[in-house]
Order: sequence, then structure tokens, then C-alpha cells
Amino acid sequence: MSKRSDYIKKEYTVAQSAYMAGIMDGEGTFYIGNYSGNRKNGDKHFQTLIAVATTDKSLMEWLFNTFGGGFREYTPKQMAKNSRKKVYRWQATSNRMLHICELILPHLVIKKRQAEIMIEIRKTFNDAQNIKGRQHVQNLPKGILELRQTLMDELKLLHTRNH
Repeated sequence: MSKRSDYIKKEYTVAQSAYMAGIMDGEGTFYIGNYSGNRKNGDKHFQTLIAVATTDKSLMEWLFNTFGGGFREYTPKQMAKNSRKKVYRWQATSNRMLHICELILPHLVIKKRQAEIMIEIRKTFNDAQNIKGRQHVQNLPKGILELRQTLMDELKLLHTRNH
């Protein structure tokens, strides 16, 4: 069984990278969340991912076959009450997500800053890999936690729609 940190970067064509950027600009989600991860000191554990939700299964299969990650069908509880089609969700996390964000960054128009934020926050995860302790329990330097919070807050502001 491989670990998430064992992700091996693949080569992609410009067309694949540009198409993925178009999908992320139009339908994609860049997500940073946090929850209490360290019971001893209350430090937050941050989670990052990119995702695409659609009713088109062929797009899900293309994303999965091209970029890996995972995809699943929404459960009936996750579906909108008036939904007539199945909804699928693809997502990538960890170093796979970082690599995809780096690939698509030059091609993004609308969500360029979101990808930059994801790249910046993922680098704090890679920098923190040498810190000893069980996953979600290690004491991270205050500067890393503050930077992650600042990036998460900026990403949330970019998601806010003023009507």
C-alpha cells in the first residue's frame, strides 16, 4: 500500500493541462478546511483538496483516468431534492493536488489566485513533514499555523459572491 506522500508526478500534455484549467475555472472547487486536530493544545488540522462535481460521468472518468485522485457518485441524501440526474464528484488531495495546481496555473483565468493559494498552503505541509509526532497531533510552528489560517481566510473571501 502506498502513502499519499509517495505520489509520483506524471507528465501531461499542454492540452490536458489547459483543459483541466478550463474545467477548474468553470466547475472546480479549491477547498481548505480545518478542524481541531490536536487535543493537547487545540491546534487546528488543515485539509486541502480540489474537486469537480458534475452529472457527466464521462468527464469524471476522464479526470480519474488522466489525473488519478478519486471519484464517487453522490448518495441520495447529498442530492438536491429536484435533481433528475446522478451527480459525480472527483477530487485530488495532497501532493497530487499540488502537482495539478502547478500544471494548470498558467492556463487559469478566473481561479488563478485560488490555485496560487493552494500551492502556497501545500508547501507548508511539505515543509512540516520533518516535524516529529503522530499525524494531526504534532505541534506545528505558530508561523505555519498562522499562514495556513490566513490563506484559508483569503480563499473563503474569494469564494464569497456579492449579489
